Amino acid sequence: MVGNNRRAALDAVRANWNRRAPAYDRFYRDYTQDKRDAWRAAYEKILGELFARRDEPLKVLDVGTGTGFLSTLLAELGHHVTAIDPSNAMLDYARAEAGRRGVEVRTIACGAHDVARLGTEFDLVTARYVLWTLPDPVAALRAWREVITPGGGLLLADGLWHTWRHDGRRLAASLRPGGDHRFLWQLLRDYAQIGNATPHWAGLTPDRARALLAASGFQSGARHDQLLPGNARPVSADFFILGTRPARLP
Repeated sequence: MVGNNRRAALDAVRANWNRRAPAYDRFYRDYTQDKRDAWRAAYEKILGELFARRDEPLKVLDVGTGTGFLSTLLAELGHHVTAIDPSNAMLDYARAEAGRRGVEVRTIACGAHDVARLGTEFDLVTARYVLWTLPDPVAALRAWREVITPGGGLLLADGLWHTWRHDGRRLAASLRPGGDHRFLWQLLRDYAQIGNATPHWAGLTPDRARALLAASGFQSGARHDQLLPGNARPVSADFFILGTRPARLP
């Protein structure tokens, strides 16, 4: 029954992102170049610290790639990127984004919990704004750990998504002249579809992310908070946090 419940939850999450893919793509297509540059610089800095003794490109798995924003940035940095997402609609946009940027990204329809079927290992797993969407984040993290080479790393980017302050601010903006008056309806609809299925629908704090890493067998590493001045989401407390796979698994 637990397996059936999780599968139903995963189906609901996939359907949600299939529906939202066009709007998600428009959002990142409108991103200014300075914002893209800020994100690229943030990842370049963190990876430079994590793999300070390595000169060759990394094998990277980008989990929940969405429309390909992060996977293309990592490819632009010279890495070999495999991008996965359960949403075929998202992957269509991700392939188009890689083509526009002139980079090579391998895209595969695959859920976050199912990475073992990829049949390969990676130096780095990335998950940008993904962990909060998962029905069973510990199971997913354990699966990611298994495909990371010993001594390799996991880089999470996440934050708060649905708090009274965060949603209240967006609701107030939607009620102003010219605002998106559909916001309240969309919020209620999204919660009905996936809110009950995802234990961290409100989002994650760094402490909670660290607890999930520890429960999954990762060694928790450095936390970064101030790498995106002026480019992070407002009132969201976005953060990056590193986890490393021990050389020997328990």
